[in-house]
Amino acid sequence: MKNNSIDRTLFGIVLFLASLLLVVVVIDQNITIADAKSSSSSHSHSIATSKTKVGKSGRFIPGTTGGGFAVQPPPGTEPLTTATANNSAAALAISHRLATVSSNASNPKGDPCLPQLDHFILPPKEARFTVIKQCVTVTGTVVWKHYFNNDGDANFNVVLDPPYKNMLGPGSYSKVFASKYPGGPAMHMETVCQAPVTSKSKNNVGACDGYNGPNFKSVLPKLGQHVMVTGRYLIEMPEMPGGITELHPVYGIKILS
Repeated sequence: MKNNSIDRTLFGIVLFLASLLLVVVVIDQNITIADAKSSSSSHSHSIATSKTKVGKSGRFIPGTTGGGFAVQPPPGTEPLTTATANNSAAALAISHRLATVSSNASNPKGDPCLPQLDHFILPPKEARFTVIKQCVTVTGTVVWKHYFNNDGDANFNVVLDPPYKNMLGPGSYSKVFASKYPGGPAMHMETVCQAPVTSKSKNNVGACDGYNGPNFKSVLPKLGQHVMVTGRYLIEMPEMPGGITELHPVYGIKILS
């Protein structure tokens, strides 16, 4: 009788230890699975981050496309590119397409072309540009302005009227453009030598020496005004992925309303 009692006690102890071991194994497996999921999630996030490399609010990180488009561009617009050379294959392809779709702007209807103003852009800055057409005229609404830069320029952006909508390059639809310029995709206008040059950059020092007009200060537009602008049509590839399309320098400004 005594032996039977001992046997039952030993059996109970063995059963308890076996149950405890089973619980430990299950817990350990759950922890292992959870760690694996966490590691997988972290790895996936790391991969996504390394591919995207987007700064806050679309800020441009060199060597990337800056997070892609903020606004879907028209059909036929090239993908965003990290190419920055003014004679790169990407720059030449973009400028060729824009030259073919800008026929509505080809015959200046406003102020005369003033190519002599091009000489007030120094060679280091000029090397950033791919010129599409020497002189065009467009109309649209002013959505951003900055008067004046430290290089002496007066800058503003114009949302183009329908006949000229296709004159924007890929970069004008990008998140980088949207983070820098409010108001949506627009043509960037640079009116040279309208204020003293305070910049110490080699791109700007001495650029406006000898400039004696025109003085555009009386016609620099306000936000919301409808304007006609004449100028040299180009794309500046190093400015942002896909480049930024500009009239630079501006040759003439008319306030339409």
